[in-house]
Amino acid sequence: MNQNKEQVLKKAEDLKNRLSQICQTIHGNPELGFKEHKASQILTEFLEEEGFEVEKGCAGLETAFRAQIKGGEGGPVIGILCEYDALPGIGHACGHNIIAASSVGAAAAAAVLLKDYAGAITVLGTPSEEGSGGGKQIMWEAGVMKDVDCTMMFHPGPQTVIRDKTLAIQALRFTFHGRSAHAGAAQEEGRNAVEAVIHTFNGINSLRGHLKKDVNIHGIITKGGEASNIIPDLAEAEFGVRASTLEELEHVLERVSLCAQGAAMMTGCTAEITRLGVAYADLIPNETILRLMEDNLEELSVPIDVREAPAALASTDVGNLSHHIPSIQCMIGIGTPVLPHTVPFADACAGEAGAAIALTAAKALAMTIADLLEHPKLVEQAKEELTNRRKENC
Repeated sequence: MNQNKEQVLKKAEDLKNRLSQICQTIHGNPELGFKEHKASQILTEFLEEEGFEVEKGCAGLETAFRAQIKGGEGGPVIGILCEYDALPGIGHACGHNIIAASSVGAAAAAAVLLKDYAGAITVLGTPSEEGSGGGKQIMWEAGVMKDVDCTMMFHPGPQTVIRDKTLAIQALRFTFHGRSAHAGAAQEEGRNAVEAVIHTFNGINSLRGHLKKDVNIHGIITKGGEASNIIPDLAEAEFGVRASTLEELEHVLERVSLCAQGAAMMTGCTAEITRLGVAYADLIPNETILRLMEDNLEELSVPIDVREAPAALASTDVGNLSHHIPSIQCMIGIGTPVLPHTVPFADACAGEAGAAIALTAAKALAMTIADLLEHPKLVEQAKEELTNRRKENC
């Protein structure tokens, strides 16, 4: 192991207790997207203490932040992505407390090298990854990342995966308006909005057999009437629609929307179709940076379960960034096969166990930053790779 990496690992170990406190405090105080005030404060205070210049409320988002520390003039600006929002009802069941602690820890650990190298390390606090909030895309559009040359992060999962795959996703809301009536005395006067929702679900279920295998559609009923003896004049459902690319997603969204329109016609209702939040793009993994991360995990003796994911399952707004600048998101195993978005996964990300995973991820990220600072031509190579990948996809 070279001297640079020894330096960042020593710094990471020095930060161990503070990172553990960050990881556990955020886990114990889950906050939903765009409301992560406590988490944002904890993270920015840590970064300020470590000498980073912090800008809060980026892109008009109260809980977003950008924290940068600079070395010599020129050199690459390396971005570390930080997520810290939780899921409704089940808290940090996606392990964003681990992401938060590992990201700020990696940046602080790697910052010890900037006395000897040109470049900068930028931590990007990106709120509301869950629920299609799309903090990263919003910050990108606002120019918060205009000087950033590449971005990286780890995400907890049941296995350590180097080359992850993700799907594009768009959230939809279907609002149906009917006509209320007494369900017993005047049922013929009613236009049942809940029936429109039910027919929409049935239509989508029938549609599944005519879509590509990697398309995934999942929904809930958010409004379904007030009393069983009143024909409901208002009902709503929300769906997440996933597909391999944004282009394919548009095709599926059109067909799913036709299901809702048809359901409205069948029931004598009207339908409003609303796209919610930000559409997430598929991830373009950057092989140049992934190879560095893979080597560093091996140098840390972290078992790699999967080097290339066989299929895309989940979605993330890291995908959006990956179409603009070289980006990676690797998965780091939490030591149990339980899946994210479940209570057992939230439990596995808690306490000292979750903090230990965060420290390992921080070390691997910091070592990768060290590689890029020492060999800035790799950043240019990563950019060329992305340019070529985008041309291939056109």
